[in-house]
Amino acid sequence: MNDLAILNGKIFDGANTYEANIYVKDGKISTVSSERFDAVEIYDAKGFYILPGLIDPHVHFALNLGKYTSADNFESGSIGAAYGGVTTYIDFLDPITEYSELERAFDRRMKLAANSHVDYTFHTTIAHPNFSTEKLCQKSLELGINSVKNFTTYSSSNRMTRDGYIFELLKSTKKYGLIATFHAENDDMILRAMSSERTHVPSRLPKYHSFEAEAEAVSRIANFAKLTDGQAYIVHNSSGRSVELLKRCGIPSNLRLETCPQYFVLDSSKYEKSEEIAALYALVPPLRSREDVKLMREHFKNGLFYTVGTDHCPFKKIEKLENANDYDSMPNGIGGVETSFYIFYTLFVKSGILDLNELVKIQSTNVAETFGLNEKGKLKVGYDADIAIFDPNAKWVVSNDTLHTKADYTPYDGLALNGKFVSTIVRGNFVVKDGVFNEKTKGRFVKRGPVFWRTH
Repeated sequence: MNDLAILNGKIFDGANTYEANIYVKDGKISTVSSERFDAVEIYDAKGFYILPGLIDPHVHFALNLGKYTSADNFESGSIGAAYGGVTTYIDFLDPITEYSELERAFDRRMKLAANSHVDYTFHTTIAHPNFSTEKLCQKSLELGINSVKNFTTYSSSNRMTRDGYIFELLKSTKKYGLIATFHAENDDMILRAMSSERTHVPSRLPKYHSFEAEAEAVSRIANFAKLTDGQAYIVHNSSGRSVELLKRCGIPSNLRLETCPQYFVLDSSKYEKSEEIAALYALVPPLRSREDVKLMREHFKNGLFYTVGTDHCPFKKIEKLENANDYDSMPNGIGGVETSFYIFYTLFVKSGILDLNELVKIQSTNVAETFGLNEKGKLKVGYDADIAIFDPNAKWVVSNDTLHTKADYTPYDGLALNGKFVSTIVRGNFVVKDGVFNEKTKGRFVKRGPVFWRTH
């Protein structure tokens, strides 16, 4: 006897579209068939689309910056994720320099994540580490983590890792089956831009963190990937011009690009209105020009981005506004985990530019394959029953009242979107069912082992 039957839905699995019933037993997909079988619970999905649960590879829940902590903790963040069709996300360990810090950083994050309602895993994060890349890879894998976050900037806050270590790490990723992920900006260019002004304000973010600073660092990581044959992944690509330069130079198959929804519907005109408005849209990389946004949409349509993350990291409005004239004291970040899929669906699928399967692949299947989530991202027998049930006919307008974040504002306020997830299932359990949240659900940590990308 199956535990759950999802009947009469139209399946989009990231490759094919077909009508079938999905059966779940013991948290796994037991059967996908046009036939009818017995089940304890029946869910009629007539008129809805059935998708593999989405995977967000880039969130920051309960991010502690000292004076400020991001508004969404693992509980509220995971609730918002579930309402956005996300069944698994990847957060980050705190940056570590000493080898002895790594396991402690993991334990701290695991305690914070204990109240997550969907599944989760982590990236190790390094800040100019003083131990070998071999030990870093070995210990990360021992903890069930196969990815390491690097910063090519933020030397002023001691988070930057130098090129020599990065180069060695990329060589180690090939040996151990890890992924080196990068926040890629040129540190010297940023420091020079900021040193030319005595005080720093959020409206100047496009100058401080220019597209050229991103383009240079992204190109450098691409060259390192070519030279080492390691596995490189660049997070939150924001500039269409930067990606255009990379495309002209040739994107190696062992380099994968992530982008975020904000860089497709918001632009740098937000920084031109007032310091208060600029503060609410302060994030790094910052919003880019309309030219960049137009190019980003072209690159997305042409398949240059392998995954979508959100860099979800909202703060309270008062925390932004009290620093409106002092960018150096301001917490950076905006929210997005709940709205991400809807934005891309509206932009690219509803408009007829892309097939829904292409978006499912980018926001689920590709993420699972990239980060070794071997039991997720597919609607196949034996995989985790992570399922998102989508109403393609829904229409709604974003406001903070329509979301489930603890932040008190959304950068997407007033944005008209198409489609809505009506139910979200994690390992066979409804986290959201017909729009109603189930507080009894509990996510779990997903261990990831070595992963070796198929490259050519």
